[in-house]
Amino acid sequence: MTRGDFLGFGVLGAIFGAIVTIPPVAFVLSPVIKTDALGQSDVPDDWFEVGPISEIPEGEPKNFVVEFPVNQIYSEEEIINNPEAVKTEGEVIPNAVWVSWKTEILEGGKLGKTQRPAFVGEGGSLSQEQIQEVTASLNVMSSSCAHLGCPVRWLVREGEGLFLCPCHGGLYGINGEYQGGPPPRGLYNYTFEVRENGMIYVKHEFDIEPGLNKQQPYVV
Repeated sequence: MTRGDFLGFGVLGAIFGAIVTIPPVAFVLSPVIKTDALGQSDVPDDWFEVGPISEIPEGEPKNFVVEFPVNQIYSEEEIINNPEAVKTEGEVIPNAVWVSWKTEILEGGKLGKTQRPAFVGEGGSLSQEQIQEVTASLNVMSSSCAHLGCPVRWLVREGEGLFLCPCHGGLYGINGEYQGGPPPRGLYNYTFEVRENGMIYVKHEFDIEPGLNKQQPYVV
């Protein structure tokens, strides 16, 4: 075999190897490429109901659970889009959503006055001005710790309230702000809206910019 033939067979082998290898690698890395590089999600770009603003108390957060449907390769479209169908773990992602009124933090970490509007709980439809006031007064946060995704818990001790990550000790205030521990940032905030009936709705998207250098919240 001449040197030219040897190099030719080597190039053909490399091309054949790439043809065989690239598709399965791209398939495996597809979720990472879609989420981190393209900012896409397998969760439909729809609004999902969280709960009523009337259930959110003053001085502590309220925990709601939202089941986000997931459009996975093996999921059947008629099951995903049918609200009465019994869904498996591969077709929904239950997410805990923490909601609180924005609260003043006093010296020593104690909780001060909340921004809960006086008209909340009176019943009836909300006006556009009331919706704007409520929206500006709410924190709608993911329960996933910004470190490695463990679900945070609300802890009150000696008048001081904190979200605590039980895995590695991450600490956050009632507004989701970073307080201590290994997390690189505060809790992730959902994209949300409040409607005339006083219900909160969220999309499965957060207060981050898509891109390879932007950390995404872990799904727990």
